[in-house]
Amino acid sequence: MNDEIDWLKVCKIIGEKASEEVMKIYKTSESKKEIGLGAGGDMTIKADKAAEDVVIDELEKLDTCVHLISEERGMIKCGRRDKPMFTVVVDPLDGSFNFKNAIDYFCISIAVLDEKDSQLIGYIRNFASGTEYYALKGEGAYKNGEKIAVAKSNGIKNILLECSPKSSRADIEFLAKAFLNSSHGRALGAVAMDFCLIADGTFDALFYAGASRYLDVAAGMFILEQAGGVVSDFNGNPIILKEHKLIAKNILACASRGIQEKLVSGRFERKEGIIP
Repeated sequence: MNDEIDWLKVCKIIGEKASEEVMKIYKTSESKKEIGLGAGGDMTIKADKAAEDVVIDELEKLDTCVHLISEERGMIKCGRRDKPMFTVVVDPLDGSFNFKNAIDYFCISIAVLDEKDSQLIGYIRNFASGTEYYALKGEGAYKNGEKIAVAKSNGIKNILLECSPKSSRADIEFLAKAFLNSSHGRALGAVAMDFCLIADGTFDALFYAGASRYLDVAAGMFILEQAGGVVSDFNGNPIILKEHKLIAKNILACASRGIQEKLVSGRFERKEGIIP
């Protein structure tokens, strides 16, 4: 029965099996091998397909119909071929540049929604370290099985920065201003994982200029929100999604409403390089 599916278990199985396949390729001569253009518009590498194949294989085993939205193959149906009962949004390998260049920060990102498009779970696994983050609707967020929460302070010391070629000059200037008024600014190269580092209290805010794809952020946003964080665009507008599409051109993910309000209003009170 559909309501008996243990989606956390399914995600963990996918994460473990995909990790095994991806890490077989990591740091080998095949790590940069491109095999075609994916539905998301980027070149698909061998590891992308290996991870996505695991996702499809596992979803096909379920006694339900799944509407899969994935970076490489786009939209397909898995399992039973009747009306979709669940939507699964997957980025099989977020952080492809890091993977290709042997930087240990890349992951799989999975979001599961029910037939009413209410999100049930967000799951992210760092392939290199094996670290798992996940959140269940109404049950909070977890790192390797331990409950996590955002940083409690309204100070903004440590921030993450991501920027795509689609970002505007104004967005980059906003990002740069925050960087100059922070203590530590980092660009790590896998935005799905970045949300998790806000969720577990490591960083205070994430600036993502030039955001373009729902599948990049679906799981991470959910994990952060379940950990107590807030998400908006750079203007503070919380409506950044419409159905299965990202309508915002930039994303501001914060540990608290207080941090968000400071950043949106531009109240950068510089004090030894730190926003108090």
